[in-house]
Amino acid sequence: MPYPGPPATRGHLKLAGSPPERRKVSESRALLRARSVAAAMVLAALTVFAWVVAALALLPVAWRRAPVGVRLRPLRPREARVIPFERRRDREQALPR
Repeated sequence: MPYPGPPATRGHLKLAGSPPERRKVSESRALLRARSVAAAMVLAALTVFAWVVAALALLPVAWRRAPVGVRLRPLRPREARVIPFERRRDREQALPR
């Protein structure tokens, strides 16, 4: 006994229908162009905002004239230390092997 209904829907298998109607190419390209311009403007605004915030964060360093890359106190001169060796032990006092 054949399955009732259109042949495109049989049991659990469903075949793809016809594709939806496409929009005009000129409309979709114009919309894509507008979205890309808007995204570029947002990116430029965020970049300017980040530079301003970074400059404000570094402003106290310039205001106090903090030494950048220079030590506040010079290093002490290094002293050569001589570490004496232990005296050699006699063979009698040496640990057995």
